[in-house]
Amino acid sequence: MEAFGRMLEAMVVTLREGVEVALVVGMLLAYLRKTERGALTRYVLWGLGAAVLASLLGAALFQRYGVDPENETLEGALMFLAAGLVGSLALWMWRTGRSLRGRLEQRLEAAVGPVGGATGGGRAALGVFAVSFLLVLREGVETVLFLAALTGTIGANPLYNALGGGLGLLLAALFGYLLVQGSVRVNLQRFFGLTGLVLALLVAKLVAGGLHEFFEVGLIPSSPFWLAVVGLFTREATSLLILILLIALPALYVATEGWRMPAPAPAPRAQMAERRKELAALQRSRRWMLTTGAGGLLLSLLLGAFLVRRAAARGYDPPPVPVTPVGGMVRLPVPDDRKLHKHVVDVEGIPVRFFLLRREDGSLASAFDVCYICPPRGYVQDGDQLICKNCDAPINEATVGMTGGCNPIPLPVTVDAGQVTVAMAELAKGHNRFARR
Repeated sequence: MEAFGRMLEAMVVTLREGVEVALVVGMLLAYLRKTERGALTRYVLWGLGAAVLASLLGAALFQRYGVDPENETLEGALMFLAAGLVGSLALWMWRTGRSLRGRLEQRLEAAVGPVGGATGGGRAALGVFAVSFLLVLREGVETVLFLAALTGTIGANPLYNALGGGLGLLLAALFGYLLVQGSVRVNLQRFFGLTGLVLALLVAKLVAGGLHEFFEVGLIPSSPFWLAVVGLFTREATSLLILILLIALPALYVATEGWRMPAPAPAPRAQMAERRKELAALQRSRRWMLTTGAGGLLLSLLLGAFLVRRAAARGYDPPPVPVTPVGGMVRLPVPDDRKLHKHVVDVEGIPVRFFLLRREDGSLASAFDVCYICPPRGYVQDGDQLICKNCDAPINEATVGMTGGCNPIPLPVTVDAGQVTVAMAELAKGHNRFARR
């Protein structure tokens, strides 16, 4: 069961990274097929291939030169860029869906080229190439580094994580393929309306992620309200729920359309051969559409089961133990285990929380139970990481004591003869941070 659990976690991580890419690329390919612009398909695939190669190269360079691929400024900029591309695609689909084919051919001919034409036009080719390239690149380097690091995550048998991660990518690619195949005969207007809604969810998630990264480095001023809103979108539970919707909505819509697809009208005996061909084509389309729905439902159920399992075992969050200062000092025993020890002290009527944590190397971490930017909800302990309860940002225990972003605000203490001493003057510095809610 432990091996299965680790495989499932690795699979969900890569599936989460891959489905967003597969969803947008799949919708773009379906759009090009439905509007008879198949000539542009190769540019989508070229962008996909180029991004995979760039991801492998970028991951190798990051590892060689010690560059942090999770740099907040870079991550936020890429998220905003991806949100802009996906948002423009969603607007394009909504506008097209309202006017259907006649208006589509008139308004998009200049940008995309004539329907059924041999070429798609330079601007359209560059546009679809950029969408697929940047969306894959945004997640690609991080995913490659994740898969490369799997060998150190489960001790003597790293194969489980490698298999789980590879299966997640395979399922994401399969979902994109089913979406393309299953959406060939759906209603054009409804298809564009629904895909626009799904892409809008993805845009909201990308924008929230970009805002959070920029909040961390101070490029954009934050406020408690916006931090709470952004935190809602960046939490793992919300992220997985959005992912489930991104999979289930288009898949179930395609399946519903396939179930309702009417049979061809009865034909005279002389036209029976033609009618048999139409019936065979109908059955093929219906099978693809129902398979798309079944596949999307299975993926959604799998992710839902993981979400329930994850919520049931979501970290260690002990209640803060009240402490009373004596002579302007708070004295506590040094923790004898590696669990999070939370405490709370009254500072001018405001409960100020702090924690002590013994790291793996035996050193002591001490900090306020609040970060620099998020509302003061504190942290939970998950293995060797602390997780921000507002935005789910992971903080490695080794970095507790560093300043900035979602890191816990450091709290200076002294350690002597198995006792931790905290000055009330230091604890008073957290008063204003906990007073803001």
